[in-house]
Amino acid sequence: MRFRGWLLDPYIRDRYAVHWFKTVDGKMVTLRERHRPQFIAEPAESNRPEDLVYLFGEHPFVTKAKVVERYTDLSRETLKRVVEVTVEQADDLRNVIKYAEKIREVHEVYNTGLIPIQWHLIQKRLPPSSLCEVEEKNGELLDVEVLDDWEELEPPPFKPIIFIASDSRRIEEVKIMDGEKNLIVHLKGPEAQVLDEFQQFLKIRDPDILVTDSPIRTAKKVVNRARRHGISFQFGRGDERYRGRVLLGMSPFLDSGIAGIVERARFTFAPMGVSADWEAGKTIDSRQCYEAANLGVMVPKMKGGFSFSSNAWDLVKRDRGGMVFTPQVGLHENVAALDFESMFPNIIVHRNVSYETITEDGVRDDIEGFMGCFTREFLERRLYFKHLRNRMPPGSREWWICQRRQSALKLMLVVVYGYSGCYANRFANVHVFQEINRQARHAMVQALNISLENGYDVVYGDTDSLFMKRRDASKQDYEELAREITEATGLPMGVDRHFKYLALLTKTTDPTMQASRRYYGKLTDGNLFYRGIELRRHDTPPLIKEMQTKMMETLFDADTGEEVLRDQVPRALEIADKTCRMVRKGKARAEDLVISKRLRRDLHEYQSLQPHIVAAMLGEEMEENSNFIFVNTERSNPYMRVMPAQMLNGTHKAYDKRKYFELTRRAAWNLLRPFIPDEETIGGEKLRLSRLDMYS
Repeated sequence: MRFRGWLLDPYIRDRYAVHWFKTVDGKMVTLRERHRPQFIAEPAESNRPEDLVYLFGEHPFVTKAKVVERYTDLSRETLKRVVEVTVEQADDLRNVIKYAEKIREVHEVYNTGLIPIQWHLIQKRLPPSSLCEVEEKNGELLDVEVLDDWEELEPPPFKPIIFIASDSRRIEEVKIMDGEKNLIVHLKGPEAQVLDEFQQFLKIRDPDILVTDSPIRTAKKVVNRARRHGISFQFGRGDERYRGRVLLGMSPFLDSGIAGIVERARFTFAPMGVSADWEAGKTIDSRQCYEAANLGVMVPKMKGGFSFSSNAWDLVKRDRGGMVFTPQVGLHENVAALDFESMFPNIIVHRNVSYETITEDGVRDDIEGFMGCFTREFLERRLYFKHLRNRMPPGSREWWICQRRQSALKLMLVVVYGYSGCYANRFANVHVFQEINRQARHAMVQALNISLENGYDVVYGDTDSLFMKRRDASKQDYEELAREITEATGLPMGVDRHFKYLALLTKTTDPTMQASRRYYGKLTDGNLFYRGIELRRHDTPPLIKEMQTKMMETLFDADTGEEVLRDQVPRALEIADKTCRMVRKGKARAEDLVISKRLRRDLHEYQSLQPHIVAAMLGEEMEENSNFIFVNTERSNPYMRVMPAQMLNGTHKAYDKRKYFELTRRAAWNLLRPFIPDEETIGGEKLRLSRLDMYS
């Protein structure tokens, strides 16, 4: 039988690789195929590969050993005769590798270090979550072909649910939501009843993805608690306890969605439930292993690759990081932010920068760089979804799918650059990292000089973007300048944003020092844009967000910069004064002062009693965020300093006036730094409330 479907959950079980597919008509199919893991053994200098064939052939767990030819490194200049060892099953692999590492006839082992299912998928060139044409017979996988869905916007139709189980010893409450966090059902009662109803829910709704905090630990806890009541709880499908569905952590799912998690799984050749929580370096390592094995290159252990000796002067010349041009603090008019699009990946691709092409004398151009080979594909894919997103209505479902896809790809592309000089990288060459930075700095200087030659004033620059202005410049002029820079540097640059007004800020800790990535402004389309201020933080109270928004709208409600400074700064200051006085006098609504922080771990895993942790402990609701207000930060008992937001009843007035006054005034000061002398100017007369008044 042949069918089309998406690979949902692949794993190794005993002697077999098991694959769960979701077909295009919504059915689930589980297939298996024989799995025999392999690795490469390199003979010691005085030994022939045929000697190793004999030695491995005598091992009881080895089914086959044969001589093959593989490239010794990424330069792919030298083929060497080595031995490919095939092991009976995955459980035996570690023992055989230990045997290989102990015998003196083996110099080194290769193609190890990934989990067995990854090597299986790499050998089949079968990325998890991919759309496939599958042929099967009696539950056996006969053939599978990955289909091209490169331009498909919609992610695979995997059905997710989110569940939150009570964090106490007994599970007497389970809250179940859909993928958009809309509540479906709230189970509450005796533990046996709750767990039985939860099990029935899974059978009836039949989701593909289960999302929760600490998924492995939570799932095991549910299963163990159910066993105490004689319930054989299954998160999986069929006879599987956990498999056939994907268990995901809350944070990666909420941050990336199915679309972003699919991109990561395909990039790494690791199942979605495995790769979603991986640190960035591990994702790049997995992709590099696939690409190297696909080229016939032996994959070394995690002990670094190419290296060159460096003296202090070499480091001074080479290791300078990104280029930053000091911001000109204050108000600016008609400013364009010109941005090198995917600068570091483009340098890798277009300048042939790679582990094996960088030498002490420069960049080789006689071979195609390994890094560029796989970076190009994902760079093009990222730009495809980025540009497609820009054609979608902002905030629409389609916009978010594109955003999550391109954001996941952007992160991996940035890490390709960052991981290139990491000491743990199998192929590491620190000169690659330094060369990318050098070329990025050179491109920024070129862009600066071209801008100055055309009469523009550069007011700020950071790594891959320049903020520039010219009084008479139109958006078309800025676009023409970007095209000129692109032609000169060979790296694509475009107009990222066009500001009518832009305020560049100083450091929060020192108003005499300029600050990178701290600015706000009004775009020519009328929208506000900001970086590095409280409005960008998800844990900022609503009252402060509303104040900063009103202040910016008021500040930029003018036709000229002179009017902004003369008329609108005092009006923005009035908004700040009014808000600060309201907070100081206790007239603010407590609901508008709620601070929200995400809980990225289970409560029992936290050791410090930070305010949001204490609030979550005090609260009765099960949420992924801790929502609270400060009531008295000077109390010695941390449990008396905060109140969970769910305890507010609409009439509560007791909040820490001093704390919130300081937070509100600092937020206002952060916007008005370039325009007023000091923070004490805000909020009327200096604070002279007694401690009793502040907490009443």
